[in-house]
Amino acid sequence: MVKADKACYERKMKTYIPPKGKQKKKFKDPNAPKRSPSAFFLFCPEYRPKIKGEHPGLSIGDVAKKLGEMWSNTAADEKQLYEKKVPKLKEKYRKYIAA
Repeated sequence: MVKADKACYERKMKTYIPPKGKQKKKFKDPNAPKRSPSAFFLFCPEYRPKIKGEHPGLSIGDVAKKLGEMWSNTAADEKQLYEKKVPKLKEKYRKYIAA
């Protein structure tokens, strides 16, 4: 019974034409402002050079993993320094979008 199903499937696939639908990509404005970064993304530029200096052979993904580990192990006091900057940047972004 399995061979019959396979033969039927192969016969139908020879004449199969996929349906035409909307496949146009939405237009993205190249001049649109970028979203405001999160606290983690404000943290990364400070520590990425240190990690690359200590481990020059790491790939981009491995560096990102190390940064994630560092962020999760960072004390709440240090995280607050970055989290305080986020609302200001979000407000700046909202004003720019509104204008």
